[in-house]
Amino acid sequence: MAKLGRPRGLIDYESWNNIERGRVRQAPLNRLVRSKTVGLAAACLALAGAIAFGFEAKTAATLSVQHDRDPVAVRLSDGKIRNAYTVKLLNKSSMPHTYRLSVDVDAKLAIVGNDGSQPIKVGPDASEALRVTLTAASARGEVVFTARDETGATVLTARDRFVEH
Repeated sequence: MAKLGRPRGLIDYESWNNIERGRVRQAPLNRLVRSKTVGLAAACLALAGAIAFGFEAKTAATLSVQHDRDPVAVRLSDGKIRNAYTVKLLNKSSMPHTYRLSVDVDAKLAIVGNDGSQPIKVGPDASEALRVTLTAASARGEVVFTARDETGATVLTARDRFVEH
């Protein structure tokens, strides 16, 4: 304001209380620690903690199973029932992984395009979709699919139903 010939303090980044204190020749009050400052610091720490927890809790892979709907179940000529599923393995890590797929029921598991003894290879940051058929003598109810990494470090599970009709 001095360049314009105006008195100092017309435009200032100061609180009204400190402006009034300056008029009566008292020292301004500058408090660094205020309730607003403490609240903002606590909010930043909580946000940083939530982000750190999110990174720590991130899973390296996922397994999802979806029952094929058309047809839901097929009765074979020998009386057994066949259900078909789409199994998706998602590798979220930067390393390729190899999985073996199994089910917890007494049913024959067949992976279309794979003889069953071959492991399933999933590249880094990639997914693999498989068509899987289960054949059993009778309806079993719930089926748990398990994909195990060959290193044994990762075990993925997903649930679905085995239906008769």
